Amino acid sequence: MQGPTATEVGRVTAVAWPGQEALATSLAEQADRARDFPGIGSPPDRPIRVILAPTRETYDSLTRGRLPLWSEGAAFPDAGTIVLLAVGPSGRPAAALRHELAHLVLRWHVVHHLPLWFEEGYAAVAAREWDRLDALRLNWQLARGARMDLDDVDRALRGARGDAATGYALATTAVLLLERWGGPQGLTPLLANLPHAESFDAALRETYHITEGDFEVRWQRDVRSRYGWLSWVAAMGFFWLTLGALLVALVVLRRRRDRAKRAALEAEADGGQLLDELGTTK
Repeated sequence: MQGPTATEVGRVTAVAWPGQEALATSLAEQADRARDFPGIGSPPDRPIRVILAPTRETYDSLTRGRLPLWSEGAAFPDAGTIVLLAVGPSGRPAAALRHELAHLVLRWHVVHHLPLWFEEGYAAVAAREWDRLDALRLNWQLARGARMDLDDVDRALRGARGDAATGYALATTAVLLLERWGGPQGLTPLLANLPHAESFDAALRETYHITEGDFEVRWQRDVRSRYGWLSWVAAMGFFWLTLGALLVALVVLRRRRDRAKRAALEAEADGGQLLDELGTTK
């Protein structure tokens, strides 16, 4: 197999294997133009390398096999490198690129590690991955009032695909709540305090005057209000309404076909009767 080649666009170097050069150029252009990260704005002028892995085996080799099988993108802030699976179930390396860029930009801005739920929730918000929230609309556990704390969210993010989908969705709701609290400034006040704060809890105290524990309680309350019984019933109602409409359409179509068949049979019978009468006349 022929080796990879590099394409440079501005400060971005995209590395791709044969057959993926055009995609690499497109991704490099997108990465070089990336702006407007929530609370941060434009990223620092640092070199970025984007590597497109043509197979799962190559992807696992580049990421040293440390990521779950559902992973299709990884960011390494210290090296300024993003690895994307070019061919995966989602088939959307361009969508994954913005998510991974957000990881680089956030870590470069804050420098120290943040809670996993915040890092993944921030990346999802920055990439506008609103479809992730669909995982909560029919979540039976949330509907019946089951509580998940932020440590549970971190564990879910490291779990199997189904658990991770719920984890990403919940992490997104947590960051969206912080963004709403910022009013017109969104996440800007929090992101301004995070780089010099001793901890994430200290940044929350300085920005919103609450502890991390207080935030967790308010976030749980917000999730229940948005994805509790009423939301679940509404979502299920839409599902059954759609299913019912489909069944009605099928019944109407079946009746039309039956009427057409009966009309054809009656016409055939009438034609046969006419021939019999003509034969008798002769």
